[in-house]
Amino acid sequence: MNKNLSLTAAVIVMGVAVVLSCGCVSPGGPAEPSVTPTPAKEPENVYLFNETSNNGIFAVPLDAEIRLTLPGNPTTGYTWQLSTTPGIVIENESYRPDYPYGKMAGSGGTYHWVMKAVMPGTQVVTGVYARPWESNLTDSTSFKLTLNVGEVLTPPGAPPRYPVYTLATNGTTVQETLGDEFNLRLEENPTTGYSWNMTSTDGLDLVSDQYIPSQTSGPMVGSGGVHSSFYNAVKTGDQGLHGEYRRPWVPVGTITYSNLEGGFFGIVGDDGKNYLPLNLDSTYKQDGLRVAFEYEPVKDVATIQMWGEPVNLTFIEAIRVFDLSVQVS
Repeated sequence: MNKNLSLTAAVIVMGVAVVLSCGCVSPGGPAEPSVTPTPAKEPENVYLFNETSNNGIFAVPLDAEIRLTLPGNPTTGYTWQLSTTPGIVIENESYRPDYPYGKMAGSGGTYHWVMKAVMPGTQVVTGVYARPWESNLTDSTSFKLTLNVGEVLTPPGAPPRYPVYTLATNGTTVQETLGDEFNLRLEENPTTGYSWNMTSTDGLDLVSDQYIPSQTSGPMVGSGGVHSSFYNAVKTGDQGLHGEYRRPWVPVGTITYSNLEGGFFGIVGDDGKNYLPLNLDSTYKQDGLRVAFEYEPVKDVATIQMWGEPVNLTFIEAIRVFDLSVQVS
């Protein structure tokens, strides 16, 4: 009997020794892995900012995703009111309490914004932490983030990306290669009734047209966004784009100067009619100026010009235009 017990004890001792030698068990628990895990990384083209970024200046690529977090406590009546320049659009905003299950009421939490850098150049994000119904914000906490938005980021292994043109290229000439695409991005705010009306020569095909809105933050309304259009160069030679920022339902035309009867200014309407404004302000007496206008006909009036329909203007404004010459080779 004692012999069997001794044999059994020997077997147990040998088994424990084998297990320990394999490193599968240690006095403190499971053995440490032989390879240290790689820390999790944010996705490509995502940039994180928080309260420590206040008053900072940072460089990010075009189309970068901007994630901003700021502490706050809406139970006190204070909220973050965020505003951005047109090149930064707010895609989403939310608030996450520190204790989401009802514990420690009024303990505060964190505001989260997801934004996108959609225009190159210097863009700014500003915020004020205040109670919306108070007009005096002098003692409020503020936040400012300046972003120098650069070129479109090209992922590793991807083909070269398209060039991007903005209002900064208005009136210039650019070079494109037959078959290549390029992107036009112009600030736009349809909530005001104004939008970009674009036309192009036959050698430029419109591939896609998109409005990228910026969601409002806090009490802001009508924050606008960016009109993004992609064009494909399908013919060689001199091509071009022309855009007008206006309200589509308001009549438009071109101021023209005539040497007849001592000289006068009229409006050649896009509707094919000629208008002779009797009260045209000198500001708009510019040959070739594009204008939007509204009018009232003047009846039973004879003019020495004998040109166009006499009208009294009730509204007139110069149209903001964009022109881009494209040489396709």
